Formats: sequence, structure tokens, C-alpha cells
Amino acid sequence: MGGSVSAPDVTLSKERTFLITGANTGIGYEIAKGIARSGGSVIIACRSEDKAKEAIEKMKKEIQEEFDQKQVDKTDEVAAPSINVQYMHLDLSSLKSVIDFVKKYKESGLPLHVLICNAGVFVADKELTSDGFEKHFQVNYLSHFLLTLHLLPLIKRSGPNSRIVNVSSKGHWFAEFNLENIQAQKSFHVNTFYGNSKLFQIMSMYQLSKRLDKETVSVFSVHPGFVDTNILKFGTGFLQFTIDLAVRFGMARKPVSGAVGPLIAALHPSLNGETALYFSEEKQKPPFDMARDEAKQEIIWTYSLQCLKGYLNDDVLEEIGLKLEDIQTLEEARDPTIGTEI
Repeated sequence: MGGSVSAPDVTLSKERTFLITGANTGIGYEIAKGIARSGGSVIIACRSEDKAKEAIEKMKKEIQEEFDQKQVDKTDEVAAPSINVQYMHLDLSSLKSVIDFVKKYKESGLPLHVLICNAGVFVADKELTSDGFEKHFQVNYLSHFLLTLHLLPLIKRSGPNSRIVNVSSKGHWFAEFNLENIQAQKSFHVNTFYGNSKLFQIMSMYQLSKRLDKETVSVFSVHPGFVDTNILKFGTGFLQFTIDLAVRFGMARKPVSGAVGPLIAALHPSLNGETALYFSEEKQKPPFDMARDEAKQEIIWTYSLQCLKGYLNDDVLEEIGLKLEDIQTLEEARDPTIGTEI
């Protein structure tokens, strides 16, 4: 890959299936478009059916226009691209919606080779979901974790070189590791809680990868760069100041550029057999030190399983070497001195 900033130029079989959350807009849309253009089958998972269908029609039109333009100077006739994109409803602010989605996906009979956890929120004020979790924690992290666990058997069965890609953020640098305030019980700051959700996402990548055969399923996290999308419009302080400057002076990336890193993680053949890698703007780099702290990773892993135990069963947990009864054992074994504010 070197210093390349281009998405992989690959030809995909229509049988290779990609599930992308939040792909109706922004970076997710461009990821979906890049995969569809390459021939893969794409499922867009998001809340709004209308917005998803509008995005799919727009995507098909843009890909066809790109194809037509390429044919202008050619004399040989080439078949028009076959675009395989469909929508399925998923509301990440509801754990029940995640379970309903998983059931419907499995009933569809579709394979799943690559799961791209892209959807996210960035909200200025403290909000709790109907499940009682801080909104960034659930939408950006916990619901994706639940989705991943339930889809793991299908991902494994879909063949070698399957992948899980988390669209992360350098915003994890702003995180505070404090279990006593993990659901904003004491205080709230949007930069901190957005950062927390991305920190936990990276931590779970490390923990999940330890429990999977990398030849079968690779797990990656990707910071796409500062991208001019709607998600980062409600920050405060230094983070928002930096974003505003980047947008004002043309330093912020367009979504199509932000999609390059996730597309590399999802498609590049050189990553077959690799796992637990963090990419920042297309380059493999280590994340913030806290994300690599194995003791803290274990704490978040256990806490997350505790949060989800009502939505898990032994069949799901078997994929990561656990049973339901083990979750309580893990919690009881945790060192109580680890997990307070650092």
C-alpha cells in the first residue's frame, strides 16, 4: 500500500457481501458506492428507509454516469455495471432493533463477508437511549458490538478473509476512562463521550481479534481523517475549533476521501491474514496509549458483555469462547482498583 491515498482497484464478485451501517450519507455512502462500483453486493443498514432509497438511487445514477463518461473515448462495447445495493432497517439507539435486524438478516439467507461499523452520532447535550445508555456509548459502540457478536457465526461461515471494520476517530484521544461516569452519571461533555465511544471501539477490536482466527476473520479500526460531514457539527472547545478551521480553510476532507481508509481496510488483499490494526488516514499507526492498555481493554470488554447479557445467549458467546454464566464470573474477577478516572 505504501503511502497510497487511493481506494483499492479491485474487482469483486457479486457474491461477496458487505454490510455497512449508516451508509445513506457521508463517509458511509462513499464506502458503499466504492464497493458497489467494484462489483460487490452491499446492504445499507440505517433508520430511514426513504433516505436509504434516495441514496441508493443517487448511487446507481452516479456510478452509471461515471461508466458512461469512461466509454466516451472507447470503441469497444463494455457491459454496464450491475449495481447490487439494498436497504435493511436498523436503529442503533435500540438494542431490540439490533436483534430484530440480525434475525431478518439471517432469514434472508445472505452471506456476510465484511461488516463495516460506520454509523455514529455526535450530540451536543446529554441524551440517554430507551435502553438507558448514554447515546454515544450505545449508538457508536455498544450496538455495533452487539451486532458484531450476533453476526460472527455468519461472518465465519462466509469463508476465509472475512473482515470487520470499525470506522473510528482520532477523537479517542479526548476520552476519559472512568467507569463511574461511563453513562454520564456525574458529568457530560460531548468531546469526551464521543471520544469514549471511539476508544471503546478500538479496545474491542483488540479484544475480539484475540478470540478469532485471523485467517478467517480480520478486525480493523480506521480513523478516516477530519471529514466535512454532518456528524461533527455540535462539538465544543478545541476539537470543534480545529474542525471549523479545517473546513474553513479547505483542509477538511470530502467524504469520498474519508472513505479511502475504510475501503483499504475492507478490500485490500495485502491485509489478508492480518488483524488488530489501526489505520489513521490510510496509514497503519498505533492508537493512543490508553487504547492499547490490555487491563483497561478487559474491563471494557467485560462491562460491555454485562450491559448486553440480556441480548446474548450461549450460541452467540460460544464464538468468543464464553457462556452466559462466564459473564458474571468475569465481572466478579475484575480488579476493583482498575477503572476509576485516569
